[in-house]
Amino acid sequence: MIMENIKRFIDPLKPPTLVYLDIETTGLYANSGDKIIEIAMLKIDGKTEEKYEQLINPCCLIPPEGSKIHRIYDDMLKGAPCFKDIAQAVLNFIEDNIVVCHNASFDLSFIVKELQDNSFACVKFPYIDTLTLARKYFNFQSNSLGGIAKAVGIDVGVSHRAMADVLTMYQVSKYLFFNIWRKGFDEIEVGIF
Repeated sequence: MIMENIKRFIDPLKPPTLVYLDIETTGLYANSGDKIIEIAMLKIDGKTEEKYEQLINPCCLIPPEGSKIHRIYDDMLKGAPCFKDIAQAVLNFIEDNIVVCHNASFDLSFIVKELQDNSFACVKFPYIDTLTLARKYFNFQSNSLGGIAKAVGIDVGVSHRAMADVLTMYQVSKYLFFNIWRKGFDEIEVGIF
């Protein structure tokens, strides 16, 4: 991960176009052969919302301990496309917008690895990490996405499924952005991955 000290103004009344992204995977380590099995994105441009959601066939078995967490099983992915089949659609959806993730290094390391493995040119993603914002500007008892949501009164419902987590992250980020702005900070660090 390359971290550049880019500062962008985040006005809660007129935000830039953001793409909220979450993935589910076969394991925790992109560089050790674990693969993406679900991706969800929500594009918010201040006026409209656009969603993208897709199960992905990893071409390998999902370890049982992974399925216990995200409730995605091998038989659910039999007819799903491989990542290479959706890679261009993912890039087209993100375009040159800012990606928002909770623990961005995890999600983006998998996206970048899958793109590299499928011979896509090196892509740099500008991103905002809601986990980093929570740690830097707040003092939540738990900085997990669910922990923050609970602390600020957001109903989580389903967790550890990509679109459900994206929608929770969107609600959490609105709280974070507004309260960071309210505390007098008019800039939020945007990293480059």
